[in-house]
Order: sequence, then structure tokens, then C-alpha cells
Amino acid sequence: MKQRTETSRKMKELFVPPPVAAACLTLLGYLAAIVALTWAAQRAANVAATVVAAALLASCFKGLNNIVHECSHRSFCRSLRANRALGIGVCMLLLTDFASYLREHASHHRYLGDYTRDLDFQLRQQLDHSQRITWGRIARDVLTLRVFAFYLPRVALGNPQHLVGAALLVGVLVALGMAGAWHAVSALVLSYVVFLAVLRYLIDIVDHGGLYRADVEELHKSRNFIIRNPLLRWMLFPRNDCYHLVHHLYPYVPVSCFGQAHALLLEEDDYRRLPHAARLAAFDATAQEPV
Repeated sequence: MKQRTETSRKMKELFVPPPVAAACLTLLGYLAAIVALTWAAQRAANVAATVVAAALLASCFKGLNNIVHECSHRSFCRSLRANRALGIGVCMLLLTDFASYLREHASHHRYLGDYTRDLDFQLRQQLDHSQRITWGRIARDVLTLRVFAFYLPRVALGNPQHLVGAALLVGVLVALGMAGAWHAVSALVLSYVVFLAVLRYLIDIVDHGGLYRADVEELHKSRNFIIRNPLLRWMLFPRNDCYHLVHHLYPYVPVSCFGQAHALLLEEDDYRRLPHAARLAAFDATAQEPV
């Protein structure tokens, strides 16, 4: 107990979100990357380049999705007002709204493992993340297109934020189409409609697949999936959020401090015994049982 108390004290010292200016530069970096990749797809003007650009664009959109997540935890930047404003703005780009995200994500943390009260995972209950992960199950969900029913935005044009986002997206696509930039249009649509949906599904599988249960301790409801290769880590976890167990144990810790938080937690025996590296063994049935 004394060790756990000391760890909690050290974790609180890590709650130092970036300055607002640095956070805004990070956001602008993602937006600039989206513009650059869209331009590159059109410049190359071939199918292979369009598909590669779409895959990279999906990582950028996933990064924006993660920024909304960080804003909901007030950890993207130091200003509460800026976190809210940036969260609302980025949500528009993702065809969602910040208020709904806050409500659903708060329930996810409070009721993790309980489909009846976790509003976030309740929406995807039919995919049943409580079941053991298998390649066959993943292939079935993707190839039968079930993934898209659960991971595409639920747009309601009566919602002002949805309406603004949809108008902006349609406007960009129409403008590109009128300019004859069809490879750019294809890259954006493919990234947003296909690659991003599949990526979000896979990350949910990595984070909670086979562990989504209400009858175990918090330590056994999520997993870390720490990828050492920097390029692959950026592709799958653009905001360094492969430490998902760390996040659920200490939600207020900024993503920039996840590595430090993980190192602190390794001092605790129960945490250290869990699989943390990105390998298939992390999904073995034995690895998913509470120690």
C-alpha cells in the first residue's frame, strides 16, 4: 500500500500538460501533414501512391482523434478553456461533437467492462471486445464490413458541430473535384472512410480485446502494446498512446509522460508481471487472465 501511495504521488508530479502555444503547433502540424499528403497523392497521380497516402492520412486523422481524447482529459494543454475550444474545433473535423464525446468517454473510464453503462463501448457491443482475440474474428469483422457500421461517424445534421464539419468536408471535396484533383479526393475518402475506421477498430482490439470485463481489477481491463519501431508506432499510435493501461490507471497523465509513468509503474510487482511489449503473446489466453 505504501508503494502504491508513493507511485500515485509521483504520478501527480507528471501532470504538466504542454503550453497552449506548443499544443497549437502540434495541432497545426497534423493539419499541415494532411494537406501535404493530399497534395502528394495528387502530385504522384497513381493508384499505389494514393493508397499509401490514404494510409498515412488515416494516421493523421487518428492523431486528431487522440487530440480530442487528450482535450477531454484536460491534458492536451494547460488551459482548461483552450482544451475545450480545441476539442470542439477538432471534433468538427471528425464529424462528431465534443459534448457527446465527453459524456461517452467519461462513462468508459467510470464503467469500463460494463456494456450497460459504458456508453462508448455500448455502441460497439455487437463486436464483443470481451471475447478472446483471434485472427479469424478480426478478419470476419473487417471483410464482412461490420467494422464500418460501428466505427464511422454517426452524423446528425441537426447538430451544429456536425453540420459545420460536414459542410467543410463536402466543400473541400467539391473544390478538389472541380479542380480535377481526383487522386486527392480518393486519398481523403479512402483514408477517412476505410483506413481510419479499421485503424480505430484494431486499436480498440489492442487496448481492450479479450479483457473487457467488469469483474476484474482495473489492472486487468486494459493492456499496453508498446511498439519499439518508431515508424510503426507512429502509424498505429500517432500520439504515443500505446500505453493504454497506463492511461486507464492514471487518466490525467499527458501522453508525453506515458514512458515515465510506465517506468514508475514497473516498480510495482503486479504491473511488472503483465505483458507490455507489442507481440502476439500479449493476446494469449494465459496473458489475459488476472495474475
